[in-house]
Amino acid sequence: MDLEHLIQVIEQVRERVEKYKDVLEQNEAQTRISLIEPLLRAFGWLLEDPFLVRVEVRTNNGAKVDYVLNRSDGRPAIGLEARSLGSKLELASSAVVGYAWELRREEREPKYVGITDGLRWLIAEPYNLRSPVCQVDLGSTQQPIPESALRLARVFWRRWWVVSEEARSAPSKSALIPLTALRPRVFEQPPRLVVFPDGTRCEPRTKMGPTWRGLLVTVAEWLVSQGKLRPELAPISVHLKSVRYIVNCEPFQQDGAKFRVPFQTSNGLWLDLNLSAMECVRHARRLCQAVGVDPAHVLVER
Repeated sequence: MDLEHLIQVIEQVRERVEKYKDVLEQNEAQTRISLIEPLLRAFGWLLEDPFLVRVEVRTNNGAKVDYVLNRSDGRPAIGLEARSLGSKLELASSAVVGYAWELRREEREPKYVGITDGLRWLIAEPYNLRSPVCQVDLGSTQQPIPESALRLARVFWRRWWVVSEEARSAPSKSALIPLTALRPRVFEQPPRLVVFPDGTRCEPRTKMGPTWRGLLVTVAEWLVSQGKLRPELAPISVHLKSVRYIVNCEPFQQDGAKFRVPFQTSNGLWLDLNLSAMECVRHARRLCQAVGVDPAHVLVER
């Protein structure tokens, strides 16, 4: 990467915005061609090489990710969404975040996800969207162009993503796994951390310290905080044909039996924590599914 060339490209981008602002604000494709792609090329990405750069990548739900930039071994490095100039940049609800979570199940998720309108760039780790690793406005006079160029280069310079032969042959290690893949064994310690789709990170604790019950409580309280787990949805059963409740408005099962280990959530609902480790995991998954949250998008750290 030639820093002087990169600075020149940024200056050209700013000039195009000044000259063709009205056109760029109304046309995402023009924004991509005139603003975004010249910058990606300046960072060393060969946009015509489908091994390194994929465009319009379709997700499982039919949405499309504008750019997927790959490492030299073909694994995704950065997923990037494009918007027309001046559009609102909402990374959390973008297709690229859903795509990253899909790949998470295969342990192939990109290191970063981002969204840009050509001038403003917002980049974050897919499981920590609240703390962007890079936030740059190339149109701002408060940020010197060389400083902005270097900040973007720390993420987008293609040479960062060249994988050595040693790294290619090393086994993949990941501390985070989806809740759907969690299979507790006898005497196994509970997860140390839960990472939710909005980037919230919580320790699964109860008054007794880290426990498997704490995992269920943590998931339930996050769902409450998101407005997903509400009293009008109770009771929620273990499964559709079950008469056993996970959650109820009162600490009682359908047959009138009291919850053996009742726990009241912050919005007044009741959980029964008289559960094994595996049951805690299953009930946490079921709660997510019952309120429309994909449990595969909830990660735990072993």
